[in-house]
Amino acid sequence: MMRGKESQETHPRVSVGMPVYNSEAFIEETIRAILGQTLADFELIISDNASTDRTAEICREFARTDPRIRYSRNAQNIGVPGNYNAVLTKARAEYFKWCASNDICRPRFLEACVAVLDARPDVVLAYPQTVLFDADRDSYEEYEDNMCLDQDDPVERFRLCCERLRLNNAFNGVIRARELRRTTLHWAYPGSDVALMPELSLYGKFIEIPERLFFRRMESNAHFGRGTAELYRAYYPGCEHGLHTRARGRIRQMLSGVGRAPLGARERFRLYEYVAHHAWGLRRELVGFGGRESREP
Repeated sequence: MMRGKESQETHPRVSVGMPVYNSEAFIEETIRAILGQTLADFELIISDNASTDRTAEICREFARTDPRIRYSRNAQNIGVPGNYNAVLTKARAEYFKWCASNDICRPRFLEACVAVLDARPDVVLAYPQTVLFDADRDSYEEYEDNMCLDQDDPVERFRLCCERLRLNNAFNGVIRARELRRTTLHWAYPGSDVALMPELSLYGKFIEIPERLFFRRMESNAHFGRGTAELYRAYYPGCEHGLHTRARGRIRQMLSGVGRAPLGARERFRLYEYVAHHAWGLRRELVGFGGRESREP
């Protein structure tokens, strides 16, 4: 009996998920950096969130010339969180990486991260060191993420992640897809990745690779929602703008993540206690006294 096509399919080592929206200014350079990786066994999944510029044209041309690229276009804008989740649903590999449409990965990025995950089954996320750059100003700054979480105690990893996380560069590393799918993923409010990271640390350790392989673009027009209320609505449709939205969403997401993680009763109690303490620190924002943010995120 002949085996079906599905059973014969071979999966790539890494799925790179790239959510895009009106990204024509930077996306070509970003895609070329991914295609130039020394580890070539990957798929690049591009989910276009109903762009209105030349993004679709650029992506379709790349997909036409490289079979590793799978491009799809949403019929309507589903927001940043929804589009970030969408690329993961299409991933077929054991390892997964989110890739913003404006950042640059050096050629050894995937190779170095996969080597750590292959060698360390206790690691859920491997990420390289970061360089912040602004091409407009020809500015480059080495950034210290300090997100290497090699502790055996998941509660300690969770606590340290909450305390150390500033710019969420480690989020762009390579993650075990199976464990990532067990998390709450992205919620429909700005900055939900900040709550996702400590939750992910409950599933395994974070290891930093001592090479600066991730270049994060910092130009003013390269960040979600900055600039106008119209842009904010495009990136987060239906989401009210304000510090209370972030604070309430973050606490709810943290509680949900702790509730579903593979923990013992004692560990779960310690984490609920920590989240309660964290919520107390955000009490003004939670009750709406924090005011509205002065600029878009």
